[in-house]
Amino acid sequence: MANTTERLKHLARNIFLIPVYIYRGVISPFLGPSCIYSPTCSAYMLDAVHKHGIAKGFVLGITRIFRCNRAFMGGPDPVPDVFSWKQIKDLYVIFHKPGKRKKDRGDSPTDPSTTP
Repeated sequence: MANTTERLKHLARNIFLIPVYIYRGVISPFLGPSCIYSPTCSAYMLDAVHKHGIAKGFVLGITRIFRCNRAFMGGPDPVPDVFSWKQIKDLYVIFHKPGKRKKDRGDSPTDPSTTP
């Protein structure tokens, strides 16, 4: 019985991940390498769903995709062993590049460095 349940979970996860497999096989080769993280965002999504299940893995994968832009530093970012909302929030702080927010760039009229 447990073996059947595990096989059904594995099948459901693979069916859920069909769009990721299509992206990796059909679309990604034409776009070239563009992910700032290691492993890539699609590999991260696959690992997260297989490790944490569909719902939690999807949340981890989507938050990773939202972090994959120039406002974040990138670099090594493996799938965490334990799912935690606090850790997801902390990853935004850890990987965020300082000075990207408007108030950090010195655009404020009260900033003495911007006066002529």
